[in-house]
Amino acid sequence: MADKKMGRPYKLHPSEIKKWVEKYGENTYLPRGILCVQSLIEDEVIEEEYSMAAYLLFKSVESRIHSCRYSQGIYRGVHCDWSDPISGVSEIINLKPEMWKEWITQTKRFLENDQNQSYRPTIDRINTDPNIGYRLSNVTILPFGENSYKAQAKPVYAFEMGNKQTNVIPIFRRYDSITDAKKDLGLPKLENDTGVFTNTQDGKIVLIQSEQSTTGQKSIEVDSNENEQKVYKGYIPIGQIEIDGQIYNVHQPFTFEQMQIKLKDQE
Repeated sequence: MADKKMGRPYKLHPSEIKKWVEKYGENTYLPRGILCVQSLIEDEVIEEEYSMAAYLLFKSVESRIHSCRYSQGIYRGVHCDWSDPISGVSEIINLKPEMWKEWITQTKRFLENDQNQSYRPTIDRINTDPNIGYRLSNVTILPFGENSYKAQAKPVYAFEMGNKQTNVIPIFRRYDSITDAKKDLGLPKLENDTGVFTNTQDGKIVLIQSEQSTTGQKSIEVDSNENEQKVYKGYIPIGQIEIDGQIYNVHQPFTFEQMQIKLKDQE
């Protein structure tokens, strides 16, 4: 006897897979997502014509659950109310009908534009407070293209780090987005809030932070992989000393693996 889950077998019948792929393409083939859609249709929660919309909703909810659970990238420390994607999908369809209606409309645009990822509907938070996170009252729909741009468009700070021979206090510059920072620094790839220094093409050493990290609203991501973590050396000015009439600055060296710089308002 085949194992059952929610009244359905764990595995899809080959004929069901073929039918789905012929209709939507191989790039949309995720068995557990299709099983969720079929369960929703059988339970009369949705009509069959909204299969792709429900499938994309399943994938988006599942992605957020996994990202929050395993603290992946920008989702580190972000709360997620759902423990499984099926419950999240069901809640949104049944309890947020306006969002579900918009999701269906955006899915149609996605299909009409040859499944261009920029048009794919995704789940986004209304309030970005990580403690509120992903919960029914705080989610909305946003096309992938806008969601991606939104993430890139947040302000970042680039701190140019000095050494004991040059500047002790970092020189910093604010950029409207990480895209602007990459363009100005001549770097094709750039990550913020890692606490790790980046070498620019013109020989500068910079530390890139989001505005939230720079103002102390959030902490940098701590890398627990000790085998790959690089150790840096810094210097703290502790005074001056005179030798044969010459004044020398005295610095105390220290080592560190990651750094976070916080700017405070002057009262």
